[in-house]
This record gives sequence, C-alpha cells and structure tokens, in this order.
Amino acid sequence: MGTIWQALDRYLERPVALKLISDTYASDMGARERFAREARAAARLGSETDHVVRIMDFGVDAGTPYIVMELLHGEDLEARLLRRGTLTVQEVAAFLPQIACALRKAHAIRLVHRDIKPANLFISSQDEEERIKLLDLGIVKELGRPGISTSGKLLGTLWYMSPEQLDGRSLLDHRTDLWSLGLVMYRALCGQLPFQGRTLGEHLMLLSVGRVPRISEVARLPVELDGFFERALERDPALRFQTVEELARTFAGLAKGSWRPPPPVAEARGEPRRASLDSDVPTASLAATRPASAEATRVTVS
Repeated sequence: MGTIWQALDRYLERPVALKLISDTYASDMGARERFAREARAAARLGSETDHVVRIMDFGVDAGTPYIVMELLHGEDLEARLLRRGTLTVQEVAAFLPQIACALRKAHAIRLVHRDIKPANLFISSQDEEERIKLLDLGIVKELGRPGISTSGKLLGTLWYMSPEQLDGRSLLDHRTDLWSLGLVMYRALCGQLPFQGRTLGEHLMLLSVGRVPRISEVARLPVELDGFFERALERDPALRFQTVEELARTFAGLAKGSWRPPPPVAEARGEPRRASLDSDVPTASLAATRPASAEATRVTVS
C-alpha cells in the first residue's frame, strides 16, 4: 500500500525512513484511513516498547499522506531466511521474546496486527546487537471499533493467514496473530510452511483438512517440538495457545538447550537416533548483518 524511501529531515539533520501511500491507493478513502491508522497504532505501540518501528511524524503533503519513521539498518526475517534457509532453535528462541513483547503490548491495547510474516519482522543491527522491530501495522484491527470496508477483499498475506481470517470471520481476535507467529516459527526452523497449496483452493483445502506435518520429520528437529506446533497451529482458536506469553514461555522451555547433531554416517552404528534436547551445547551466536550499500534517493522531509 506504500513505498518507503530513505530521506533526510533537513531541520534536525538526521536520516529517516519516509513512507508514502502508493499512487494506486491515493484516492481510495479506505486505504487512506488505514494508512492513518497505521501511523496512530505504531505511535501508540512505540511509546510502550522499542520492538516496534518508531513513528516520528505523520501528515499530508500536496494531497499525499506520509509517515516519517526511524531509519533501520539490517534485514527483515524474510531476507535472512532466503539467504540462509533456516534458523537454529536458539536463534528463534532469542528472537521470540522480542516479538512476543511487541505483540503483548499490541494485544493489551486491543490491537490485532493481522499480517505477521517474516517480511514484517525486521532484524535491526546496532552496535553488533540484533533487535527485532515489528513493521507494517497497515491492516491492524482495533477490537471493539468498526473496521474499514474492504469490499470483500482479503487483507493480509495468504500463506500466513489464520483459518478464521481466511473465512472472513468478523470476530477474530489476538489469537489470529498467534497462528501467524506459529507459521513464521515453523518456516524459520525447517525452511518451509506446513500448508502451502499451489492455488487458493488447494491452500484452503489443506488448511481445512490437512494435518500439520511433524516438524521432527520435515527437518531433523527434536520430537518435543511436534506437540508445540500442533497446538500453535490448531484450527480452533480456543485450542491454541491463548496468549503470546504462553506461546513464548512454552517454546523457551523446549529450547533451554540445543540438540546434539546425529553422528557422521561413518560413525553411525545401527539405526540412526533421533535428535534430542541437550543443554550443554553452546548457543549459536547471532552475527549482525548489514545490507549491501545501494544507490538511495534522498527525499527532503519538510
């Protein structure tokens, strides 16, 4: 719905990120209202946690709405997964409390993000430390407040939508974000999504009747994680984890250690053993990664 530019605040002489509504949506009053809601929601959350991109200004210039945000350095989780394929259990365990913090604050003020996906989880690199920032609250839903008409359009990213979001239930709540987060974690750990049909119809069928593939069978991961994802990806919201704190706490309990990889084939004897959790294996380090430099267009923010 928008394009983001690196810009310079000429008064404060600092670099910022400038988000402009796309020309396609500039005359769409519903899109303009969602754009404004994004700014308000992010500003509210930004005052509660530093795990949400910080909003510096919002306005309309020559009829075009804009949002001025902090300029982040690093890469989003989608880019990292495309580059590396998967993350370790320890890496997911390190990132999860930060994501949970942002969602906990959002859910506490009755905001449902509705578009949790790797591309909206930015890994900001500062001083060789990595911090997760939640992005794009453009389709955030405020519970108890009338929504914005979308003329029957689905809002969100198909592959990460919960069943209740896909069937258009108006009473969806914060647990839809927990489903999407479970999908993000599943993909991060094994490199693929549990449900991904080639067409919308096939995807809906898999989502309706397909079972969650055991992650221990998809990848060489501990069987203890199978039960976690069976619950995280329950079709019935009442059977899922009920809060992001519960989800994060349960995963942390499973990930206190690491697992010892199977022995090399030359050393293996008999049937290969399934990997098991082990607490004496060092945690993998998280190396900060900065994006390659590229030509940037400077936009002056008045």
